[in-house]
Amino acid sequence: MLRIGKFVLTLLIIGGFFALGFEAYRSLHETRSFPVQLVHVYGAQHVDHAELQNLLKPLVAHNFFSVDMELIKDRLRQFSWVEEITIRRIWPNRVDIIIAERRPIARWHDGSLLSANGDLFSPGEYATPMNLPQFIGPDGTQATLLQVFNDFNRELLPLHAKITTLELTPYQLWRLTLDSGIRLRLGHKNILTHLSQFVKVYPKIIGEKAKDVDYVDLRYPNGMAVKWKES
Repeated sequence: MLRIGKFVLTLLIIGGFFALGFEAYRSLHETRSFPVQLVHVYGAQHVDHAELQNLLKPLVAHNFFSVDMELIKDRLRQFSWVEEITIRRIWPNRVDIIIAERRPIARWHDGSLLSANGDLFSPGEYATPMNLPQFIGPDGTQATLLQVFNDFNRELLPLHAKITTLELTPYQLWRLTLDSGIRLRLGHKNILTHLSQFVKVYPKIIGEKAKDVDYVDLRYPNGMAVKWKES
């Protein structure tokens, strides 16, 4: 009987620990015990703040320990400007949400914007940022245009020129317009070499007469053709 009594006592002790553990777990996960009282959102410049508040309110109306951060991230991705999300719990009652928005590089021909990562997204109700270049090309070529745009910009650095329009035609020919108004025509081979040659001869051939140039054809193997505007 003594052995049985010790066994029962041991079970009662173990059961007591389980009960205490369960009560502590339940207390930690009850909203009224450790409620989230502050939510700080950083970086949301192009997201409707009222819509953002309505989305987040039910998601953070939980206990500090039971806030579903992955669910919050999933819901925030419905905003087209949102690219990356970081969420941190700050003891004892705060949740910080850091939003990294997409950085638009160009306007796509269908009204979308092209991000620095090569993703197309809709600006929504927000106006398209000013002074973005226009990209024109077949669907699915936006990543190619972005790469060529970056390559062209490096070649044009000595001229301090900016590209305002970049086009890839269905025949794989390149056309671009500079902020000076000069239009350039390139083929599909050795395009960086031809553009580099244009940059080298620009001071001698064009120089201060950029406003008089209609377009420059760079598709020749060993030269270029300049079409001057009519008087």
